Amino acid sequence: MSMRVCDTIDHDEIRRWIQLHRGAPARVPDTGAVCSAEVLLVDFLGARSGHYFEHISWAEWFAWFDDHRLCFRCPADPENLSFHLVPRGATPSTGTVHAVNLGP
Repeated sequence: MSMRVCDTIDHDEIRRWIQLHRGAPARVPDTGAVCSAEVLLVDFLGARSGHYFEHISWAEWFAWFDDHRLCFRCPADPENLSFHLVPRGATPSTGTVHAVNLGP
């Protein structure tokens, strides 16, 4: 059985989904040390900036998202916390995961 997913690049829709799940925009602090697609994160714990990530503004998060032509993929089930950032145009079966969920 396959899970239905929703893909979007709409900033308002993405922000609403992340905030509904008590998330905040974040990134890897040392962006020179990783490939560009592995920089964006979502902090679902509400923790303060730390060793593994730092909070950033929505404007910074979406600028990176758009500059790297990413798409936000989440399950159609609103209770499911998992999401992925995939290259725009990637199909669910071939999309490469480019995000890390920091949370339960």
